[in-house]
Amino acid sequence: MTMIMTEVEVAKRDRRGRRITAAARRAELVAGYRASGMTMEQFARREGINRLTLAKWSYLESRKGAASPVRFTEVKTGLPAAPRWAFELTLPNGWMVRAADAASLAQLLSVVRS
Repeated sequence: MTMIMTEVEVAKRDRRGRRITAAARRAELVAGYRASGMTMEQFARREGINRLTLAKWSYLESRKGAASPVRFTEVKTGLPAAPRWAFELTLPNGWMVRAADAASLAQLLSVVRS
């Protein structure tokens, strides 16, 4: 009688029974998909993974290192800055406009309106 030994890799699963794929393997699959020239459906079928899972992994890989959107922008009028504000105006949309003189206020309001 001959014994044959085989090593079987058992996939880790989460509570819902879904197979857990290591981050390095996910990145490898996404890179493989992008380089393959295949459709996502074709590549996912070939690799035995769900197309929507591959889509999510691809999206997450593309978001790595993405810069966050700008939330604040400084507006310069070209006029010298004054140590105190002569005008402070709160607009209906909640924006607060401050200016040292009437000319600066007019210039700021023209920017806000556009």
